[in-house]
Amino acid sequence: MRREASVEVGQLLDQSAKQLQLELLSDWGELDRKIARPRIQKPGLALCGFVKHVFPDRLQVMGLTEIDYLQSISREAAIEGLEKFCGRGLCGMVLTRGLEAPDILMDAARAHKIPLMRTPLMSSTFISRLTRKLEELLAPRASIHGVLVDVLGIGLLLIGRSGVGKSEAALDLVMKGHRLVADDVVEVTVRPPDTVWGEATEIHQHHMEIRGMGILNITHLFGVAAVRDNKKIEVVVELSDVEEADYDRLGTENEVWPILGVDVPLARIPLRPGRNIASLIEVVARNQILKYRGRDSAREFQDKINARILASTGSAAVPSPRPRNSSQSMPIPEVE
Repeated sequence: MRREASVEVGQLLDQSAKQLQLELLSDWGELDRKIARPRIQKPGLALCGFVKHVFPDRLQVMGLTEIDYLQSISREAAIEGLEKFCGRGLCGMVLTRGLEAPDILMDAARAHKIPLMRTPLMSSTFISRLTRKLEELLAPRASIHGVLVDVLGIGLLLIGRSGVGKSEAALDLVMKGHRLVADDVVEVTVRPPDTVWGEATEIHQHHMEIRGMGILNITHLFGVAAVRDNKKIEVVVELSDVEEADYDRLGTENEVWPILGVDVPLARIPLRPGRNIASLIEVVARNQILKYRGRDSAREFQDKINARILASTGSAAVPSPRPRNSSQSMPIPEVE
């Protein structure tokens, strides 16, 4: 289920955002005001009263230029400009370079209950750090029913119906030396440029449910090297009963699975008694590494077959199929 994210101003004062070095100057609360855009805004002409293009849901950043301007004009003109500017219902304002807030700015912020903060960072440095932080916090999010593991540095998202054996396969992988990221519920986000990352919910982090055994703490059982907090999802691995789908025998159909608008490569593994699923999943990761290095075993095999056919009959080779979007036949698994 996709969720549109927003960030409360107070979150920027948490330890998780300590790189911003923000100090709260206001004492009138309103820290629950929402920031809805990762881009910031510099007031500029808004301080003169031209507020048509002021976006209230963007954090307003004021540096040396803005403060010098307010102090260089008449008090009446400054108050008039600030009244129009703050009257837009701003989510918050930040002073950079450790600047002192003029009395007229404090009064205007207090009158409109706008949170006012300060950072010792230069404007360019603060804007760069804030933009990266907001892109992370405001990234599109969704919850997917599955298991995320790090196998040989490749993030594999295991999906399939409930009870198909995703957690058991992940446990086998952990015992082989690979790492668990999330079990049962995977929180996914999109990061620039078009990469999908997954992590566990706070309450599920580093835990796994195995039917018949209950909840296991993977860190306590196998050590801190057996888990990680988040990982980029590079391949979606679908585990399903063999009769549920028609599988590609050669592996030349490059299927993809869309997650929040980003197409992620899809590998299908049919389940049958006696198959070593963990080993097959590990091979999926190894094969993906080869593809990153420009080696596609299935395509190379097909090219050899086509070349042999062409040499013996003179007929045209069979073209490789185009990538297929698996969402046409099966919806993405989600949790409410």
